Amino acid sequence: MVGIRKIKITVIALSLVVSTLCQGSHLQKKQEMQAKWQKTSSEMKLSAAETQIESGQYEQAEAAVKQSLEMGLNLPQANLMMGKIELARSNFEQAKRCFQNYVRFNEKDDNGWFLLGLSCERLGDNSSAMKWYKKAFEFSPDNTDYILAVGRIYLAEGNFEQAESLYLEKMASSPADTELKVAAAQMYLAQDQKDKALQLYEQASMLRPQNSDLLEALGSCYILTGQWDKALNVQQQLYSRCISREEKAGHLKTMAITAMNAGDYSDAMKYYSSLTSQDRNNAELWLSTGQAALGAGLLRQAITCSQKVLELSPDTKEAWLLSGSANYKNGNFLQAATDFQKAADVSQYANFAWLMTGRCYEKLGRGKQAQNAYEKAEQFGTGSELGQLLARANGKD
Repeated sequence: MVGIRKIKITVIALSLVVSTLCQGSHLQKKQEMQAKWQKTSSEMKLSAAETQIESGQYEQAEAAVKQSLEMGLNLPQANLMMGKIELARSNFEQAKRCFQNYVRFNEKDDNGWFLLGLSCERLGDNSSAMKWYKKAFEFSPDNTDYILAVGRIYLAEGNFEQAESLYLEKMASSPADTELKVAAAQMYLAQDQKDKALQLYEQASMLRPQNSDLLEALGSCYILTGQWDKALNVQQQLYSRCISREEKAGHLKTMAITAMNAGDYSDAMKYYSSLTSQDRNNAELWLSTGQAALGAGLLRQAITCSQKVLELSPDTKEAWLLSGSANYKNGNFLQAATDFQKAADVSQYANFAWLMTGRCYEKLGRGKQAQNAYEKAEQFGTGSELGQLLARANGKD
């Protein structure tokens, strides 16, 4: 009986051990499954968060990223994404720490080093920025973002020759890269090398003819180099692409100014007339329209515009200069002399006003009055920019 009892006790004990082992194994599997699910769930949430970051939904993305960080799941990826969020929010120090944590586990990820460099650059630490940009550059030497970043630091530190050398080398190997051409063009403009900048903008615009930003930059470069006819052609192309009324008005005004500088007064008159039809109480536009009319030889319209300016803004002395110039070209010398003298009390216009008054009196055969007017003109030195413009429009009479 005793032997049987011992056997029963042994069997029970073994059963308990087996049961405990089974329970332990089941618990372990359950924990492993939970951990696996949490990791998978975290990866899915981080993937969704990455899409949210790209679309600027930072608050929604932040919740998933922080949860991963708090749970210790997918730490490298979570640090990368948190860094992007902080970078977008201009929290550069926090972004820097996140990217440092990321590259610690992903030393061969060029984008991580680039983002770390970008954070340092935003913090004003150009030395560290260059170090990390070059690290990214080593892994991907043809990446345009990395090339531009290195070039940007070179220029910020005053190393123009090194930046130029880098851009020229990379443009030679990637001749269709418009971003490189634009960066180099901007570099040359900053160095006042307008012709080199213009050449690059022309190349970039040829490669991407539908890019309005490039076309606008090209137009500005033509203006800087005094190529007004080409600048006007660019402005006309930009105008044809405008959709909103505000955009069209802005380009019309630029076209009008460019046409005036190009000496194309008829086109300038056309553009200004369109603008005044939209804004009939704008004295400045009426004045510009009148100046264009004067240049185009439309003297009656120039006088009408000057009268409209005075109606809207009686103290506008430029209107009297415009009226005087139109009357002078029309042979109404006495009226022109009266008009010019009404603008002569403003110092910046006095030289031109008295000079033209003298010429009016000379045409009328009033030598003494002409001499007095010339002497007064001499007292005020050179004329104003407006006076020079009107003088050019007046011709050599």
